[in-house]
Amino acid sequence: MEWLYVIVSGFCEVMFVNYMNVWQLKRKKLAIVKMCMAFGMSLFLLHLAMRVLPMSVTYAVWTGMGAVGGVGISIIKYGESADWRRLICIAMIIFAVVGLKLTA
Repeated sequence: MEWLYVIVSGFCEVMFVNYMNVWQLKRKKLAIVKMCMAFGMSLFLLHLAMRVLPMSVTYAVWTGMGAVGGVGISIIKYGESADWRRLICIAMIIFAVVGLKLTA
């Protein structure tokens, strides 16, 4: 159950980053509300997961999901570059997160 908390928390982190960008681009007040809700839920679920799972692995998986998800959203939704070097770096982050999960 704790790993489910980490995964959902990571998705909330990606939503937070997306709403932060929406606020930056369009200055919609609802984006701030959604941003705060997504980040609050992300931290709460991370807190629940860290009651059982080791902090080092949990935090690394959470930040890795946020980083990869943020880049993915920016490529898909906002048209940022999908250069091969960037994609290799994303693959390395995913590889490291999976490796940490397998060793926990």
